[in-house]
Amino acid sequence: MKAYSAQMKRPDVERNALIASHVDIARRISLRIARRCPDWIAREDLVAAGMLGLTEAAERYDFTRNEPFLPFAEKRIRGAVLDELRRGDIMPRRARQMARKIGATIQEIEKQTGSAPTDEVVATALGVTVDEYRTNLEHLVHVTVGALDDSDDNAQLGVDASPETEAAHREAMAKVRAALPKLEKRDLMVLSLYYVEELTYAEVAHVLGVTTARICQLHGRAIARLRAEIHSNETEEAS
Repeated sequence: MKAYSAQMKRPDVERNALIASHVDIARRISLRIARRCPDWIAREDLVAAGMLGLTEAAERYDFTRNEPFLPFAEKRIRGAVLDELRRGDIMPRRARQMARKIGATIQEIEKQTGSAPTDEVVATALGVTVDEYRTNLEHLVHVTVGALDDSDDNAQLGVDASPETEAAHREAMAKVRAALPKLEKRDLMVLSLYYVEELTYAEVAHVLGVTTARICQLHGRAIARLRAEIHSNETEEAS
């Protein structure tokens, strides 16, 4: 009877051990995502979501399978943090519409002139002041946590993703890769330093020799331009 009782308690003991030994990893994953979020999003909320993801992973982990716990947990931690961001409506419909409008305007000017337009030219085309345009660009960085495809229902690879969801995610990433070569070199540099090298805005600003606020604006412009290119490619494929 004692042996049976001990076996029944064993999963809880193992679960708690997994959680305790991976708390720092869950926190690092959560904070890595938080670095790409606007300042008004509480880092503590994202860390708490990551811890819940870790707990869920420890509860669901099957010790009898030959799957390492770490990659199993990382996917669930990341999925839990992204779910928390989606619940907070990280990019409302108005911002998505703004991104499409700005991106399409830049794209149209580039086609007409053959070169990347200045902020002043884009602002005039949009019928707003340069300050208003740059403020709008700063607001567009909210999209950076989600997928960069142009659909309202972003295909995000999350917890227990189905084959269909994984396929949709791969398709969305393929669209992003196809659109990237059409961006201006500076926009590509900002995205690369921010996403690939995982530098902060201040660090990217130091590398490029501009202000942190300007990097935020350039980031928003790159996102808007990327979405416009994706939408344009989809339109060409459908025609």
